[in-house]
Amino acid sequence: MAGHSRIAVLGDIHSPWFHPDCPKFVQAIEKKYSPDKWISIGDEIDNHAISYHEHDPNLPSPAVELEAAIKKMQWLYRLAPEMDILESNHGSLVYRKAKSAGLPKHVLKSYRDILQAPPGWKWHFELTQKMSDGNLVYFHHGKTGKQGSLSQTQSMCSVQGHFHERFHITYWANSKGLYWDCHTGCLIDWKSLAMVYAKNNLKRPIIGSLIIINGHPRLLPMILNRSGRWTGEML
Repeated sequence: MAGHSRIAVLGDIHSPWFHPDCPKFVQAIEKKYSPDKWISIGDEIDNHAISYHEHDPNLPSPAVELEAAIKKMQWLYRLAPEMDILESNHGSLVYRKAKSAGLPKHVLKSYRDILQAPPGWKWHFELTQKMSDGNLVYFHHGKTGKQGSLSQTQSMCSVQGHFHERFHITYWANSKGLYWDCHTGCLIDWKSLAMVYAKNNLKRPIIGSLIIINGHPRLLPMILNRSGRWTGEML
């Protein structure tokens, strides 16, 4: 089977709390690069209201937040009706909460039904794809923040997210070839109340995503002005 020549990898979106320019930025990726494969690295939904962390009373209830998350992802459903999504700590909160309550998973709706997502949206714990250069790339939401570690452990190229302040490509080699390991950054609105839990972190989230072209990764930062809005520039 021929490999994918252009794989677009979305950083953590955390709907409905994504960056206000996220839709335009992702649409610009589609326009410039015309990916033949779309992958969400996970945290496609935030689920703040059902988090194990303390819920901010100034934010919506679980029902209202879910409704808003679905409504605010309609543009993405239209842009990428086929999407592979990595299971993640935020995206899986409904199942984690159900487990804490002692409920079996089969009594719950699927990811797709909960988010009213297109039939072409598929969720995976992990995912391996063949690239057009013949090499394999391994995707996971986030196993380690250590640069290069995931790729070396899997013995193939790798991509992960989860760690919002990490946005990099690390290369390494052995006797069999050259490999790379990536973190995608994220697409969140880090100023929102839902993200206030990270306000004391020394480092700030890096807003951006990733494109893999003919087996070679390229970081796509969302270049922001002093007001925190996207300048419209696309690398």
